Amino acid sequence: MPPLPRVLALLAVCLLAAGCDADESLLGEFEGRIDVDRSARLVEGEAVYTILDGPRGPEFVLGLFVGDLFESDIEDYDYVLFRRPGARPGVGAYAVDADPAYAVAATIANVDEADDPLKARGEVLRGLEGTLALTRIDDYGFVAGTFQFDAAGFFVQRPAQAVTGAASGTFEARYEPPATFRALGLDL
Repeated sequence: MPPLPRVLALLAVCLLAAGCDADESLLGEFEGRIDVDRSARLVEGEAVYTILDGPRGPEFVLGLFVGDLFESDIEDYDYVLFRRPGARPGVGAYAVDADPAYAVAATIANVDEADDPLKARGEVLRGLEGTLALTRIDDYGFVAGTFQFDAAGFFVQRPAQAVTGAASGTFEARYEPPATFRALGLDL
């Protein structure tokens, strides 16, 4: 092989190797902490967003799924979800509030056997106050940022029992088409 093509091939291999970090993912990732009552857990998983056509127009939905995106479905799910009226927002800090008409709505949900009301176990909480900060939006469809909010809700197996909680963390989310979210069977 002539020297120039060999050098170019070696350079291409080096560039590819340098660009492929085992700790980085093109899938979209998040890590954070979820507190519910006196229990805290460190979580990580897949981060994705989409734009849904809602009854009042487009709606930005950011899903932080513990583990793999497809581990959450109509039967078992574990996620932090953010919703905001409109298309994908720009870089900035957005208030999390219980009134989603004017702010970001946030949900913490960790439910097993959700498709069977007699066996369902877990908790569902709604964000009360906090912040969703979008720190970077790139041309490849990734949105990065941080989140922190306080929440209140209930245990599925004991709906009359109130529960409080909080969530915080960082994410880099990739775009997924609305059909991907709908295929999970979750009530988005």
